[in-house]
Amino acid sequence: MIKKKTLLLVIALAAVSGAGYAQEESNVAVYGRLNVGMVNYAGYGDGRGTVTQQNNLASRLGFRGQEYLGNGLRAIFVIETGFSPDTGAGALGSRETTVGLQGDFGKVRFGYMLNALDDLHAIAGPGYQTNVTNDNLNGFWANGYGNTFTGSTSSNPGSDGCKQVAGNAGNTNSFAFDNRYGNSIRYDSPSINGVNVATHLSLGEVAGCNPFAWSTKLQYQQNDVNIALAYNLHHNLRGQGLNDHIVMLAAGYNINPQAYIGAYYQTLQYDNPGRSNLKQNGFGLVGRVYFGPGRVELGWYHAGKGQGNQTPVFSGIYVGDGTQANLFVLGYRYALSKRVDLWSQVAQLRNGSNSAYDIGGARNAGSPGTLAHNPRAITVGIKYDF
Repeated sequence: MIKKKTLLLVIALAAVSGAGYAQEESNVAVYGRLNVGMVNYAGYGDGRGTVTQQNNLASRLGFRGQEYLGNGLRAIFVIETGFSPDTGAGALGSRETTVGLQGDFGKVRFGYMLNALDDLHAIAGPGYQTNVTNDNLNGFWANGYGNTFTGSTSSNPGSDGCKQVAGNAGNTNSFAFDNRYGNSIRYDSPSINGVNVATHLSLGEVAGCNPFAWSTKLQYQQNDVNIALAYNLHHNLRGQGLNDHIVMLAAGYNINPQAYIGAYYQTLQYDNPGRSNLKQNGFGLVGRVYFGPGRVELGWYHAGKGQGNQTPVFSGIYVGDGTQANLFVLGYRYALSKRVDLWSQVAQLRNGSNSAYDIGGARNAGSPGTLAHNPRAITVGIKYDF
């Protein structure tokens, strides 16, 4: 009830703000998305059967606004709430929630927002129709792995990290390099001859832990070419003195107005004092063909075998021979209008003999029962943007 009252208050304030400051070239817009599908999961081995569930991807309600301050300078803000239409769950400001300034110098924002590496997702990442493939829990893109690690809190800093720097307190996804960072500041440059840069710093708020997460990218985007290089550093997120890294290169090319191809390559490294550092490489390829209101997408994503040592277990990477995995995706989208899409998707994951990756939306990567199995998901859904 409190959340509902808070949301109604925000809507009312947005309406009042938009009306009261119109004469000062200020405006507030309400926007959102409802994206719901039915998913059938199978392929978990003899006796495990199948399961069908309603799934949600990135449904949201947001408010964004700006006010012109003169001399080309604008104040900007966004408050975006993610929610699940299938369950009603959601928290105010749980997605992009920032305030900042924008001008000829570029854009500076403060708050809770996606890092710079996430910008590469649109170039070569899995399609956004459903979290069966887009969900970072499957471990293929930027090792988005959620486990039972709870991290430290302001009342109990301990020595096991300050992971709320990569999300709200209690977040269980601190190993994901493609993430929303709290307590952050991000700068995006203007595009100069197609070149732009972005850098994003997130600071921890737990005394004695001093963690931070840093993400930066260099991108060239002009005409039919889109190339970007990103680097992320997690310092002390897993514990004192531990530095984890990712380097990702992504490239995309519009072959013609009806065809697109993209690819990425990533290399990961996690500190493991006294033992060999944990390392993994991965890549992905995606192709899209457009015809009228329809779009077909075909993707192949590969997680290489882990190298080094992972004792104790601290990520979703599997180490040794037979730990590679491949994810194959076939998707179709049909636009009923500019705002409404019908979509379907088939995802087939092929684990190695010693890997246990899983499909997003089902359970966390590395969950019991997926070792050497080949999970499959078939999904149909509808997306409405407003």
